[in-house]
Formats: sequence, structure tokens, C-alpha cells
Amino acid sequence: MRILLVSDDPADITVGASQVHLRLQEKLRELGHDCDCLFREDLGARPRSQRLRYAVSPWLARQGARRAWRERGPYDVIDAASAEAGPIAAARRGGAFAGAVVVARSHGLDHIYYRGLIEDGRAGLISKPWWRRVWYPAARLRQSERAFRLADGSILLNRRERLLALHRNWQPPERLAVIPHGLPMAGAAPPAEATRGAGALFCGAWHTGKGTHYLAEAHRRLITRGVAARLTILGPGIGGEWGEVERWVRSSFVEVCQPWLTVLPRVDSVEVVFEQYRRHDLLLCPSTAEGFAMVTLEALSQRLPVVMSRAVGAGDWLQHGEHVLKVPSRDAAALADAWQLLLENAALGRRLAEAGRQRVLPFTWRRAAEQTLAFYALLGAATTAGVATAAGRK
Repeated sequence: MRILLVSDDPADITVGASQVHLRLQEKLRELGHDCDCLFREDLGARPRSQRLRYAVSPWLARQGARRAWRERGPYDVIDAASAEAGPIAAARRGGAFAGAVVVARSHGLDHIYYRGLIEDGRAGLISKPWWRRVWYPAARLRQSERAFRLADGSILLNRRERLLALHRNWQPPERLAVIPHGLPMAGAAPPAEATRGAGALFCGAWHTGKGTHYLAEAHRRLITRGVAARLTILGPGIGGEWGEVERWVRSSFVEVCQPWLTVLPRVDSVEVVFEQYRRHDLLLCPSTAEGFAMVTLEALSQRLPVVMSRAVGAGDWLQHGEHVLKVPSRDAAALADAWQLLLENAALGRRLAEAGRQRVLPFTWRRAAEQTLAFYALLGAATTAGVATAAGRK
């Protein structure tokens, strides 16, 4: 099978959406298939403004796919991220990309992300003037919905996304697949009784969708209670001078919390990130809008207990009280209580971490690639059957 993966994200494995395509490409090739990737660098550097990029990236993706088809194609499958799939699917229906199956892939549904931004605005966490409320739906949400409707099928990240797609009649149920991500294997996990002691870890970009406001408030609550709650923020920014990024992150925390806070820059090495999982006592993932959150699986694979919000997509495969502790999103008090519970109850943390590790170890990129191939084959068979039926009616 010849496969083209398309995404308007940088060719950077530290970016979650890009990591998905790069890991899948590696495993698909290992399984004997040809797989090429197109990233932002391949689609065009301009426009640089992200707001303008939202409007034009689907058309850039179509042009990039056409170039790849001429130079390296044809392909059996074109698997494009979200809105980028729309013009490709429309072109295929118009006669281009003949014989290819077009898949729209979610890296976190824009509709759910936007709903989170609206809630952040209502909570006073961000400014959301009327023109921003109009621009994003017009420039992105409509294109994204069109892509999921026009594609032959969709790969989604969690059950919530699938329910939204079904509710809006984007695709019939059999053309909607939920395929979880895999784990990069980066060394052996510490023994269950290993000494850690570095406190809590937050790993990811620093913006309101990651629940950063509620994390900072939960930390303030613990420190003012007299709890020795050390917190490390790893990789909070992309670009910019590091000193400015660190000051920006620290400004979210009140003065009494500053001595308990460590802020570390973004790193390219998976092994360095996994070393942080092995040093810390728990991972915090308080996101208010999160399609999957690979960090939760990565942490559990290293026997690091996890506190996560119920908005995190990976929670579909993890049970509260058995594998992780789940708290309501946007609830700093509940987050603080769960955080303190794990700090003070090492036995509970070890039990959750061991059960969580056993739960997530089967989540490999090879398995994700195999499930993806099976879905491609299903869509290909259904598309071929549909074409044959239509021809017979003529």
C-alpha cells in the first residue's frame, strides 16, 4: 500500500501532531508499506500568521498533495489532518487523485478546542472579542467540518470526538475509527520501590487549554496548606528567548509558590523527557480540552502515577481509581486534593502506577499502525463497492 500523510504542522517530533505522523510512517514502513509525509515545510512557509494559516492551509495541503502525486505517486491512501483533508477530498471527487482513499484525521477536533476557548473567555482567562469569535469558526470550523463530511472516513482520538461526529452526521458509524496513539520505548522503567522524590511534573505547552490556570491555583492551595508540593514545568514554550518564556510561566504563580517551582526548557530528546518521568513522584495533566495527551501513557509506562482531568482523551482507556486519579476539569480544589493524596499515600501511587503501566504497555505505535491499515482497507473495500454499485445503476 502507498500512503501519503499530510499535516500543516512542523516536521518536529516534539510536536504531538507531527510525532503521530512520523511514528506512523516509521511503523508503516516496517510493515512493508510505502509511506511519505508532507509537513508545513513542504506545504509552504507563507503565510506565517497562524490566523491566516488557518484559512489557507487546506488549499496549501491540496497543492502539496498534487505535487507529491505527480512526483512520487500515485497513492492508495491520502491521510490528512483535519481541515487539510477537505480540498483533497473535494479534488478526488472531481477526478483528481483517482483511486485513492481520503482520510480526515483528528489531532484534536477544532470544534472541541474552540468550545474550550469560549469557556476560557467566560472564565476570564483569555480575551475573546467578537471578531475572534467570528474568525475562527469562519476560517477553521467550517473547513474542518467540510473535510470530515467529504472524506471517505475519519480517524478520531477519543469517544467524545466520535459522538460529536455522529451527532452532526459527518460520517456513518462504520467510517469513524477511534485509534489510540502508541508509546515510544525509551529505556526500562524504574522498579516499583525506586526512590524518586522530585515532586509533581507537568509536561507540555503552557496555555489555558492545558489547564494551566487551575494547575497554578491548585499549587497555591497546597503551599498555603503547608504541603511541600514541588512542581516542575517541562517544555512550556515553543520559540522565543528562554528567559522570557520562564518569566511568562512563573507569572502564573503567586509569590509564595515560586521557591517550590522549577521551569525547564523544551527538549528534543525523548530519553531526556523519560528521565523526568523516572525522577518525579506524579504527573499532572489538568487539561480542559485535550484530544489524547500522550504524556499520560508515557508517564504510566515509567510507573509514574497520574492525576488527569476528565477532559483528557486518553482517559477513555484508563479507569479512575484503578489506573489513574481523575478530577473534573476546571476544578482546582479537586486537583489539589488528588495531588496531595498521592504525595501522602505512596502505596496508592505505587498501586495506580503499576496497574497503569500494565494497561498502557500494549499501546504501541506498531499496533496503532496495524489498526490504521485495517481501517484503510475497510474504507478501500467500501469505496470500491460503492463505485461498482453506482456503475451498475448506470
